[in-house]
Order: sequence, then structure tokens, then C-alpha cells
Amino acid sequence: MRTLRALCVSIGAFAMTIWLARPVYSAGSHQLPPTSAVLDNVIFVVIGGIALALLASVAGGVVIAILANSVSQFLRRNLPTDEEMAELRQELRAVEQRKFQLPRIEIGPNAEPFVLSAVGFILSLIIFALVLNAMPQPVRSEAVPDSEGAAPAETLPKEGDLGRITDGLPEGNPERGAQLFNTAGCVGCHSQKKGERLVGPSFYNLWDIAATRVPGMSAREYLYQSIVDPNAYIVEGYQAGLMQQNYAALLSPQQMADILAWIEQRHSGEP
Repeated sequence: MRTLRALCVSIGAFAMTIWLARPVYSAGSHQLPPTSAVLDNVIFVVIGGIALALLASVAGGVVIAILANSVSQFLRRNLPTDEEMAELRQELRAVEQRKFQLPRIEIGPNAEPFVLSAVGFILSLIIFALVLNAMPQPVRSEAVPDSEGAAPAETLPKEGDLGRITDGLPEGNPERGAQLFNTAGCVGCHSQKKGERLVGPSFYNLWDIAATRVPGMSAREYLYQSIVDPNAYIVEGYQAGLMQQNYAALLSPQQMADILAWIEQRHSGEP
């Protein structure tokens, strides 16, 4: 509204300037001299140019004002306000917090003893299972069947001439001896790796070590006696009674010959 008013005032001033600058003629008077006419024309041109520049400036201002008002109204209708932007930022923060927030589990005071008992019971089961898994599996007390599925019919002698006893054993089969190492429970207490200690000594290079344990006793005799009478000679660093004491009744002469043949073949001359 102010711009339109200024435009009207400018147009009026322009018209007034043109009217005042016209050549003045008095009725019945003579024309002005040529010099005065030129000066009047110059003044007219200058004043007219100023008026036209003022008019153009006012018109340009009106056009710019109209365009600015249109753009302002368009932006006001289509862009969110500061309050709307603040609400949008709050909603986005709330969504991010809910995304990374773990669900809360509330336990009432009456349920706490039951929850603690359940947790303790589960932890006890886990610890008990780990302990059982770490312990070597004991050998079953029943007789170990031989390769044909029959239990030994006689007890292996624990005393006497061990050389004669071991010479009287049948020919051993190393493959069946390797199977006996697993089925008779040896694998649970004896490792086959160098320097690895379980409940009993490792079988690594056992045949050569056995030949040096007792003077005058061969490796075959020493291993035979260590199986049927485990407490006869205790390896340094181990305790008596750790090995099962009834292998003399569990193993047949054939099984004893098989296990000795396997130890000689598998665990002799190891570096």
C-alpha cells in the first residue's frame, strides 16, 4: 500500500514538473530569445530525466515488492515453522532412543527368591557339567570282552616268573590292542602325546622307557606287571591307587598280548 502511494506521488510530481517547465508565452508578447529557449529545453530534459529515473525506480521497487511478497507467502505456506521443526527433531530423538533401548524386565520383590534360585541352579549345572567333562572317564568294572565277544575265562597271574608268563602269552595283534586302548578305559587316563600329563603317565615312547625302569626286567615284563599290579612300581610324580586294580581279572591272555603288541609297535623308538 505504501509503495502504491509513493508511485502516485511520483507521477503527480512528474506531471507538475512538465507543466512548470513548458515555455512561457504571454498573450501578444514576443518569443524569448534563442538562448533562453535552449536553456529551458536543457532544464526540461534534466528535470524530465530525473522524474523518469524516479518513476522507474519506484516501479522497479513495486515489482520487487510484489515478487518478494509472493515468494514469502509461498514459503510460508509450504515450509514448516520453527515450532514444527522442533517437534520433528524431538520425534526423531525419541525414535532413536527406542531403537537402541533394551526391553526392561521388572521383577517384583516376591519373585526375586525364585529367580535367584533358578539362576543358581543353572550355574551349578553348568559347573558340574564342565567338571565331569574335564575328568577322565573311569573304566567299567565288568570284564572286557575279547575280539570274539567272550569275557576272559581266567585271571592273569600277578606273581611268579614274569618272563615265563609273558612268553606264554599268545601272539598279539596290534590292531586289536589299539582298540583295547580305547574300549578298556586307557584313553581316559593316559595321553599318547609327548609331555602331556593326564591322570597317569603318557604312553609316548613307553616301550623304550619301560625297558629302563627296573634293572633286569624287560619292557614286556614291566608293562605286564604294571597292568595286572599297578602299585608294584609307581612312576615318580604320581600316587598309588590311581589306576584300576582288577585288570588281571578283566583282561584275557589274548587281550594282554594284543595291548603289549600295540605298545611295542606304536610307542617304541619315538623321538
